[in-house]
Amino acid sequence: MYNALIVDDEPRTRKALIESTDWKKCNVRTVYEASNINEAKSLLNEHSISVLICDIEMPGGTGQELVDWVREQNKPMGIIMVTCHPEFSYVQKAIRQGCYDYILKPIDYEEFSRALHEMTLKMEFYEDRGGGAKSPDGSIGWGNLDYTIKSESRTQDQLQKMKQVAGKRDVEKEVKQYVKDHLADDLTVTKIADIMHFNAQYLTRTFKAETGRGILEYITTERVEAAKSF
Repeated sequence: MYNALIVDDEPRTRKALIESTDWKKCNVRTVYEASNINEAKSLLNEHSISVLICDIEMPGGTGQELVDWVREQNKPMGIIMVTCHPEFSYVQKAIRQGCYDYILKPIDYEEFSRALHEMTLKMEFYEDRGGGAKSPDGSIGWGNLDYTIKSESRTQDQLQKMKQVAGKRDVEKEVKQYVKDHLADDLTVTKIADIMHFNAQYLTRTFKAETGRGILEYITTERVEAAKSF
């Protein structure tokens, strides 16, 4: 049985993940929580933690920076990234860092549980074979866990899956359609982001990159145009 750490700046995400997962069935004894990288580092230094479940975008530093720190500290760790960011470049880096899986929000808890259970079983398997050895790329794994996972065909399958997921979301089209359908409502970026299951900052940044203007500016323009038609 292992101890796990969930790192996410959204309390409701941490709570939902804790309450929706059968941790004992997934070979996890204790679950710790952190809302940022500094809290995570303190917990990782204070406790014996072997499973890291981490968001990417957080105040004070990214989840990928935390993973880099974990590797620098030579901490044997099985890692699953849980995030609302479908960018293919993030997936590629997660794979390079030796992360076991990359799961998108809103979280499919069955998918998460399968990935966690599978990862801890592999950790036990490689640990039983004399784990703790350093892998060829310099990272520390459970009996070359990181290196072995990178070598498996599932890595390419995961990359392809995430590439397809990223391509399925047309942020500009989805936002514009939602605004059109709810123009008379009290619209905020946070509300739209929650409805679309996106991080608000990510949604704002992506929409502006695709349209050249912010979401609130777009809403105002659409309301003005609608008023002119009356």
